[in-house]
Amino acid sequence: MVKVRAPRSLPSSNDGSPLHHARNGPEAGAPVRVPKRRPSARPEAGEPLSYRARLLGLLGLIALVHAPLLRYGLIYDDGWTLRSNGFLRRGQFELGVLLSPEAAARHIPDATRPTLVAFDALSLRVLGLEPWAHHGLSIALHLGVCGLLARLLRALGVAEGPRLASVACFGLLAIHAEAIAVVSFREDLLAAALGLAAMIVAVRAIEAARLGAALAWGGAALGLEALACGAKLSAAPLPAILLALAWLRPGQGCARLARDRGRLALVVGLLGVGVALALAQTWIVHGGSPYGGDNPRILAHRIGLGPVLAASTKIHVGYLQQILIPLGLSPEYVDRGAGWLEPETVLASATLVGLVLAAIAVRRRAPLASFAVLAWLLACVPTSNLVGLPNMRADRFMYLPSVPLCVALAIALLALGRRLADYLPKPAESELAGPDLSAGLPLAVFVLMQGSFGLAEARVYVSNTTLWHEAARRAPESARAHALLGLERVGEVRRGDQLAPKVEAAAEDACRRAQRLDPVYELPQLCLGSLAIVRKDWVAAYEHHARAVELSVDRNDRPIAALAQLSLDLPSEWFDAHPELGDRRSLSIAWLERGLSAYPYSPELHAAAGRVYHRLGQPERALELYRRARSLRPDRWETVAAGVELALDLGDAAAAHRTWWSEAKVLGRADPATRSRLSRRLAVARTDPHFSLLHSLLDPGVFPYEP
Repeated sequence: MVKVRAPRSLPSSNDGSPLHHARNGPEAGAPVRVPKRRPSARPEAGEPLSYRARLLGLLGLIALVHAPLLRYGLIYDDGWTLRSNGFLRRGQFELGVLLSPEAAARHIPDATRPTLVAFDALSLRVLGLEPWAHHGLSIALHLGVCGLLARLLRALGVAEGPRLASVACFGLLAIHAEAIAVVSFREDLLAAALGLAAMIVAVRAIEAARLGAALAWGGAALGLEALACGAKLSAAPLPAILLALAWLRPGQGCARLARDRGRLALVVGLLGVGVALALAQTWIVHGGSPYGGDNPRILAHRIGLGPVLAASTKIHVGYLQQILIPLGLSPEYVDRGAGWLEPETVLASATLVGLVLAAIAVRRRAPLASFAVLAWLLACVPTSNLVGLPNMRADRFMYLPSVPLCVALAIALLALGRRLADYLPKPAESELAGPDLSAGLPLAVFVLMQGSFGLAEARVYVSNTTLWHEAARRAPESARAHALLGLERVGEVRRGDQLAPKVEAAAEDACRRAQRLDPVYELPQLCLGSLAIVRKDWVAAYEHHARAVELSVDRNDRPIAALAQLSLDLPSEWFDAHPELGDRRSLSIAWLERGLSAYPYSPELHAAAGRVYHRLGQPERALELYRRARSLRPDRWETVAAGVELALDLGDAAAAHRTWWSEAKVLGRADPATRSRLSRRLAVARTDPHFSLLHSLLDPGVFPYEP
């Protein structure tokens, strides 16, 4: 059995100094300047590739592994944060609003992450809503993080081989599949990219020759750290990690960080100011936790913080196992508490405490192993459930914390390979013999395993149907998984699936199961309410949606839109039983006023309000709301179809036809029933003797202004 010691420190690279000492001659020992050899653009046969070429080749391999994501759709929270987020649209985005309490009052998605919101607004204007383009952007962000990791390791004096090995481990780590595959989770990628850039600039600031240059670099590090934490607070522990680098000194480059303690303190303080600015923005917007102090979705608010922290010890030991051996990855985990005296909790707590004590004990003999453990624990603090989170566990939480572990793993695997190479037969020496690759065998096996598991795991996120089927299978006790699976099946029934009775029964089973698993969760109520709409049971639909609004603390625009429309369909007997609610009209308008004031950027709510006022006989107000809905989400075919119907009802055949022709691409996504109904009505309108084709072509249409 071969014993392999943990690497003592980061392997240091040759600094490339042109100064060498002469061995002979009268001035033996005097420095002699040897001119550097300029690398050729094209290496000769047998000459190794340059470091840059090898890094680009490695990044190309990582991109190739993730290329299948380009065929995936927009899923999960992509609709809430990107597709239906009207605040991102041209003419709606206001940085001042985003940095004020109005952001929370107007329910802007991800209001406490201004960097992410600004990035999404820019990407939406450049890329539109093409899923392949946004997945390509996520892959590009991941490659950027890999490149920045290589640059940071170079700044810390790590040799080329371990540098590339670390990038390979991180770039193909299987636990990153969720963060890269889901567009709305690119907050982790963005925070990591900006955070690593802040670390690189911070190192430059510490090593700067002059104080003025140090202050300039430090100010840039402050800004990058503030932007990183503005994308996600997972970057908040980076100042503490920089201190750990200077304390443990796992490499010669790291030793330079501690030479000037005053400079180090200054730079760490500036990074801390960046973190404080991001926390201040969160406090200004929400006045506390961004998830609400009474949010029932946070388990700690139901059972207390103690059981949640006890369960968190097992969660973090599970993260370690998933990073080393990628088994048990899942798109969904069930939140549950634990007792501190349970055997599993005791074992997990002992494991974490043992890792900390061992890291401190071996900090001089194996500083790299010590740094990897302590830096990982520090990076896990923002998602360690010390502050209540809607999800106690998620694979994406390990994106940035996995960086120090990947560096240590890569160097350990290279060391193992060198040991194994000593026991393997050497190839016969020959001019044609290539380099001995046996030293990289353990690393290659690890990277191949991680890449294969990551590629398989990413297939879960190809569509919402696939996602929630798999989530319900892997986490059968998750109310969210079953509720969203039920909503997906309700959508299949609405689309007129041939197996509608069976699908409807399966949808009801999923909704009921979700309700049994969590009676005070809004999603099962929305699931049952949507099913009742399909069955035209207006009373049940109204009651389930009203219960969902009562239970939820945010994202209520769609249930409020449903309630406003359902109010017009409730029977008179129901109003007789609830005289305090008035009549249909007043109840519907009350819901609309509540919704439009709280969710001014919701396209679905504005479109629903247009339909309500259309039914109430107020076409001018309906047209105004349709146009507002169209500006908030131009790709939504339901709004365009409603505008065409309104024009036909008003007798404006010219506007209806112009919109039908000019918006053919958008209306091409409409369901067949809607297209057939509009086509028949337009055909009837063309039989009118007053209809003029030329007039229709010159008419501005229902939506005269480009959204």
